[in-house]
Amino acid sequence: MGIRSESRNSRPAVAESLSWIRWLHQRRRMEVEGAMQHVPLGKDSTVLDLGCGDGFATGVLRERFARVFSVDPEHAPDNEENRFAYAAAEALPFPDRTFDLIFSSSVIEHLQDRTRAMDELARALRPGGYMVHIVPTRFWKLQSLLLNPVGYPIRVAEKWGATRRLARERRQPGKFRSGGTPQPGALRVLGRCVRPPIHGTFASHFSEFRSYGHRVWAKLFHHPGLVPVAEAPSPCWTMFGFLRFRLIPLRKRLGMIGLNPTQAFIMRKAK
Repeated sequence: MGIRSESRNSRPAVAESLSWIRWLHQRRRMEVEGAMQHVPLGKDSTVLDLGCGDGFATGVLRERFARVFSVDPEHAPDNEENRFAYAAAEALPFPDRTFDLIFSSSVIEHLQDRTRAMDELARALRPGGYMVHIVPTRFWKLQSLLLNPVGYPIRVAEKWGATRRLARERRQPGKFRSGGTPQPGALRVLGRCVRPPIHGTFASHFSEFRSYGHRVWAKLFHHPGLVPVAEAPSPCWTMFGFLRFRLIPLRKRLGMIGLNPTQAFIMRKAK
């Protein structure tokens, strides 16, 4: 099976520090590997990375599986390899029973119609196939709000330094703009320190906090065509990257006792 990407604008260049990118990729790898311990599929399996973003998780999955495809409604990944399509979870461009595994990480909370998406994903999954969704928890939401007054200014300063460094590397005079996208003004940046933006497609921070509860996620994933297999908590980390690369064994233990920012739900389609 082959899919061809449509012609769209490529992802705008976003300046980030190398330390942040390495940390982001390290924790993503830990999340993927933790979930994959509960997915007994062989190398020849056909896999879909839903909402692939920059394509890092797609690359990790390709280390384990021979045929990995990806979709995203907005951006093509860096490692496209002609196995990518612009598509939303609610309307996949694939026939019934196509995939042995459908994987997503921090995607479900951004969907407009999560119930419809679950029906569509179950349709595209083969009988006996697995579905893995990594979603944020209430712990992630709570610590993100509490740490925002300190963490957000630090992230802004880090990105500002990366932007200036990237501008020097490209030898562009004046102020650098990523892909022509206007940068947020000073007042907007200061406002986010006091009032952080909502992460997903929810009406308020309160409704988002409620929706990130374990029972709420479990109810969404309780689909008539799917059987629960396992759950896998992530190691403890903050969205601002405090103490990145440090205390990994302790982070894993804290995640196991409930201080996990994300939770993987693993399901299998009934035969």
